[in-house]
Amino acid sequence: MMPPANVAEHTFEQLFRQWNRKVYHFALSKTNSTYIAEETVQRVFIKLWHNLQTKDLDIPAEVQLFTISRSVLLDVLKEENRRYAVLQQFPEQATAQQDLTQIEYKDLLQEVEKLIAQMPPMRQQVFRLSRFEQLNYTEIAKLLAISKRTVENHIALALKTIRKSFSHLLWLFLLFFNSH
Repeated sequence: MMPPANVAEHTFEQLFRQWNRKVYHFALSKTNSTYIAEETVQRVFIKLWHNLQTKDLDIPAEVQLFTISRSVLLDVLKEENRRYAVLQQFPEQATAQQDLTQIEYKDLLQEVEKLIAQMPPMRQQVFRLSRFEQLNYTEIAKLLAISKRTVENHIALALKTIRKSFSHLLWLFLLFFNSH
């Protein structure tokens, strides 16, 4: 029997709050890539949400999270390796793609800057410190004299705003910032 939607949603929210940082740090410790860690977290919780919606909960969600995390991380790493292998086979295309990506990046950055400018001042500052200055949440919290949880909330809301406007181009933005 599948759980009612509100029970699954409540369970998911609890699991996300309890486990998202653990999944992130697991992936980060294995790859040393914030991009891969963030991608892994997103995919893990999408799969978990799907499991909560469509499957009987015979296996505890925490066990599912561990299994899903390993599987998703391996999938993401395989995708990155395939992309790297393709770029190595066609170096002139890779260079052309990088040139195009630089142009797209500049246009995208201008649009993201417009979105950031529309955010509340504190959210703007937190987002810029995190994504442009590469400060971690603890450093930002100390610098701005706010809680780490407040920093997390500002980042989550800022990313949500950007995702809504740029869902089809967000990968480019994240890829560029995690490669530089």
